Amino acid sequence: MPVTDIAALRLQHQQLLKTAFKKPQDIVAFFGAMQAQEHANSKWGIGARLPGCTDADIEKAISNKSIIRTTAFRGTLHLIAPADVRWILQLIAPTIKARMGSMMRKLEMDNALLQKTNQYITKALQGGNHLTRKELTTLLQEKGINTDDHRMNHIIYHAAADGIICNGPLSGKQFTYTLLDEWLPGTATLNKQASLVTLAKRYFISHGPATLPDFAQWAGLPLTDARAGLEGAQSALKPLDVNGTAYWMAPGKKQTTPDTALLLPAFDEYFIGYKDRSTLIDMQFAKKVMTINGIFNPIMVQNGQIIGTWKRTFKKDSVTIVTDPFKPLKKAGLKAFEPAAQRYAGFLGLTLHSFS
Repeated sequence: MPVTDIAALRLQHQQLLKTAFKKPQDIVAFFGAMQAQEHANSKWGIGARLPGCTDADIEKAISNKSIIRTTAFRGTLHLIAPADVRWILQLIAPTIKARMGSMMRKLEMDNALLQKTNQYITKALQGGNHLTRKELTTLLQEKGINTDDHRMNHIIYHAAADGIICNGPLSGKQFTYTLLDEWLPGTATLNKQASLVTLAKRYFISHGPATLPDFAQWAGLPLTDARAGLEGAQSALKPLDVNGTAYWMAPGKKQTTPDTALLLPAFDEYFIGYKDRSTLIDMQFAKKVMTINGIFNPIMVQNGQIIGTWKRTFKKDSVTIVTDPFKPLKKAGLKAFEPAAQRYAGFLGLTLHSFS
């Protein structure tokens, strides 16, 4: 199977050609979780898959608890459906904590300290209180806790992984933290094997065709756990052999030749959702998408292939979009992206000032 066929199938799986979903929370639940390290980009990651959806619609879904924003896979922020939060956290918490162990020792942090900070945070947030990171930092400093940036990161990560906190409403432009049990009481949990199988189904049905290593990296799971999940999910998936490599995908998908020009956000699942990205991008250009400093840039996707990056600047009521293709595009090739630029502007409730 040519690389272009894998990319075309991924466009279908990732809801980038068409979707039957109507609400932002439905897209999030379909994916299992969506990267949310940068808030504006995470919202466009939903909007790019849901025609007619606006930035305001997604903000409303987060504020009314239809979507939960919390630290999850790989210790990074994700958007998760309410029904999935607790079983996902219970599944991944041991791995997150184990991987942070060496850094915790360097920072002279231990479990006793984290139990203490969890208690302080819980007490401060009880009764429906919402505090920003800065406010939580001040609170802990007043309790005699050292909270330089790296230590505070670990305090927040562990409180989220333990299911104590999640993001609450915005305070100005800053997210607050709130108690998960008060924000989202009474959601279900699963045993480990059921969680692994459920997560594997979600991943391969939303990201396929993909491999076992792709799944393990996306979920931040040990390969043995990821394999157990895939083995339990195989009856719901379709296998695909590509030059001796085993891929898995949703059944019922047909190969197509897409004619699409998309402007997707930084940290989008279309790029970040795979360990091996060589089917999506000429790897000599990969560092233009993900820099050596760990910064991700928004991506241009043409017929399934990532062919460049783009950036936007804002004025009061408008947005300007400037593309940076890896190789020069003809006028018609660039013009093919203009509808995507118009759609992005409309998503934000702005006019498109210029596109180049």
